[in-house]
Formats: sequence, C-alpha cells, structure tokens
Amino acid sequence: MSSENTVVVTGASGDIGLAIIERLIADGFPVAACCRSNSDRITNAFGTAVEVHELDLRDEASIRECASGIIKAATSIAGLVNCAGIATGGLFAMTRMADMRDVFEVNLFGPLLFTQYVTKKMMRRKSGSIVNITSTAGLLADAGTLAYGGSKSALGHASRVLATELGPLGIRVNAVAPSAVVSGMADQMDETARARLSDREALAGETLPSDVAEVVSYLLSDSAAAISGQVIRVDRAMPF
Repeated sequence: MSSENTVVVTGASGDIGLAIIERLIADGFPVAACCRSNSDRITNAFGTAVEVHELDLRDEASIRECASGIIKAATSIAGLVNCAGIATGGLFAMTRMADMRDVFEVNLFGPLLFTQYVTKKMMRRKSGSIVNITSTAGLLADAGTLAYGGSKSALGHASRVLATELGPLGIRVNAVAPSAVVSGMADQMDETARARLSDREALAGETLPSDVAEVVSYLLSDSAAAISGQVIRVDRAMPF
C-alpha cells in the first residue's frame, strides 16, 4: 500500500471512526488507523487495506511511539482526523475531579500532543488538513455535560487557534460538531437526555456515522482549500 498522502485517524475502532475510514478509502487515501482497543473491528472491516497502530491517549509514551511509527512509515501525511474520545455524564456537584481530568486527558490533551507530533511531518511539506471531532455538547450548556462538553468546547477553541497558527504553514484546521450520532457511545446516554436532544432537531430522522464521515471527507479535500478555523455542526438544524 502506498504511503503517499496518508490520512491518520484516531478513535478508529469506534463507529464514527470506522465510517470515516470507509469514506477515506473510497476517496483513495491510504489510512493509518489508531486505536487503544477493539482493533479487530478495523481488521475485520478493511483487512490489510489499513495500517493499524496502537494509541493510548492517556499515555504520553504511547502517543509519542504511535506518532513516530506513522511518521517513519508515511512518505507524506495529508490529513489527521482526531476522532477518539470518551464520554461521561453527571451533575457538577456529583462529578469527581479525577473523572473530569480523565475526560480532558483523552478528549483534549492527548489529541493535542498527538497533533503536535503529526503536524511536524505536514510542516515540512507545508500542506495538510486537520479535522477534530467535537460535539454540540461543547456548544450547549445542558446540565450533566460539564466534563464531556467542556472538553469538546476546548477542542473546538483549540481548532480555531491552530487554524490561525498553522495557516501560514499551509495547514488547515477545522472541527466537526455532531449531535447524538447513532453509535455505541450514544447508546450509553440517558434515554431522556437523548430524546430531549432529538426533539430540538428541526430535521426528522437520525444522524448516522456516515453523515459525519461525509463532512470530514469534504474538509480533507482540495474542494475545502479556503475553509479553515470553522466548527461545522452536523445536528439536523438544532437551534442554539
């Protein structure tokens, strides 16, 4: 498999990650898929068409080793999709700081460190596109979403700042903020909270992982060459 114009995807074994990989393969990109667990989901779906790398975003050594392996193997890196994330819910008064730190470690600090390493390869080429998967939870102020929403809000802000800093180097940075997507993560949500989100959406139906993958595909493409620093919602017209 050619390593030219590789796209790196974290959280690759999740439902959204798998949909993104499927779309990227259809777009002709070689994919470096990074995950902490359930790598068999990737190999069962794509076989040897995808390179699988172990990545634990809680562990700086794992982040460094994963990025180093990809950088050495790839002739060039065209894109990075930070899709990995964990969710936890609970009212502020009942939230343990250890749990909040863990969410921020996986959803914010780990991805930012990984991005630091990967963008060094993009900087040499002076081109590339980074897409961070955030969430409408980072735009709303719903009770019980302090940890998860806060981490995703911070990642959205980081996306805009990185777009400003990396733009002169030819690197675009955007974020995609879905509402509840049909996925294993959404299945863990409280049913009442999930129904309340659905009731806010103007468009009927459900948001699928493939809906997110389509937007990611566009942002990685040359068609989005003038788009950077944006947080694009995929939420079926949810009013704010």
